[in-house]
Amino acid sequence: MKGVYIQNNSPYYWLRYYDKLEHDPTRKRKSVNTKIKITPSDKQKVQARINGEKVELQGTPELRKLLKSFKGGLAERDIQAKSGVKLRKELKLSEGYEEFKKIRSVPGSKKELKKKTVINYNLAVKHMINACGNKKIYKYTAQKDYVDLLNYFQNMKVGAKKVKKKDGTVEIVYRNLSTNSRSIYTRSLKSLWNYFVEQNYAAKNIIEPVDYEEKDPAPIPAEEIYTIVDYFKDGKDYPHHYWIIAFMLYTGCRPSSAMVQMKEDIDFKRKIITIRNVKVGKRKRKEFYKFPLYSELANLLKEMGVKQGDTGRLFDMYQVVPENYTWPLSFWKRRIRWLKLAKLISAEYTLKQLRPTFISFLINILKMDIYTVYKLADHANIKVTDKHYISFKLKNAREDLDEITLDSFLDQDY
Repeated sequence: MKGVYIQNNSPYYWLRYYDKLEHDPTRKRKSVNTKIKITPSDKQKVQARINGEKVELQGTPELRKLLKSFKGGLAERDIQAKSGVKLRKELKLSEGYEEFKKIRSVPGSKKELKKKTVINYNLAVKHMINACGNKKIYKYTAQKDYVDLLNYFQNMKVGAKKVKKKDGTVEIVYRNLSTNSRSIYTRSLKSLWNYFVEQNYAAKNIIEPVDYEEKDPAPIPAEEIYTIVDYFKDGKDYPHHYWIIAFMLYTGCRPSSAMVQMKEDIDFKRKIITIRNVKVGKRKRKEFYKFPLYSELANLLKEMGVKQGDTGRLFDMYQVVPENYTWPLSFWKRRIRWLKLAKLISAEYTLKQLRPTFISFLINILKMDIYTVYKLADHANIKVTDKHYISFKLKNAREDLDEITLDSFLDQDY
């Protein structure tokens, strides 16, 4: 390894270099201690060299990285000394982000960003530039720019929904940016700044992620989910609307999982369905999970005309959109809004509420134990499942408390 050598009685590798800026001609050749210990194999090579053999040191990955950095630093120092200009890789935020995105878009890489994640990064960088300007990366500071970003989020308004007024005009009702959206954007920026620090584009990470707001599960009330399912079932012109809604309700799977469900993964003989975990499967290193093919679910599939040996997507009438799997299912929002206007249900429920509705049914009606529900729901950890037990515990407590009267308080000694 050129430029690396070993000194007698030293356990470390040394770097030898020629200092062009040294004024004293007798001191131009210099050495520096790397503080990286010599490997046993290189020690043997040195011994062999003592016996007259010519050898080349291999070093370590850490040493090679240091040597490359050291040579680059010397070259930059020499150029700066001659030109009088201090060198720095001065990328603007937009340029640094494009570089980061290119590196994190390599197909098959463990760090490859999903399309939806890239959208979040795009929005996060756009908000940062809107709030603080498109400056050189090293010029951003936590004291000013990060604070400006938080204030920008605080004052930001987003379109929530369209409301039709009595005169026939449509008005867009705006709302503040949610805490969870702020959390997503700041977490994206923190990851981006980590890359900037690694590349020496920034001295430190200036981003502190906003805490994610934990929300309790919100199942659809039993009487209202019955109204919703019955409404879709009566829609004879669009039977596939009912099929996918019932499938998600009967399995508790996520919309993304339902959209990519394959017929060949349905085993009528063994009464098992293999469901793909699109959302967090790769992160959990468990891309599939098993679910029982119970009678009501089997009847639904037979109604759809699915039988043993069939292949292809179960719901191939819907296009798969990885950026947002629920986009092709926009019929749900329209139908739910109509049911709300007709006062048949009390709220405009989201498609994703079918999952906690199923889990709540397992807990509150079937009274399944927490571990069984955890496995059936394919939760990331059992703490997520435990949140669904809140309503179960409160329901039991309410039923017990319903027996209490004022007299029962007064009649007891405490």
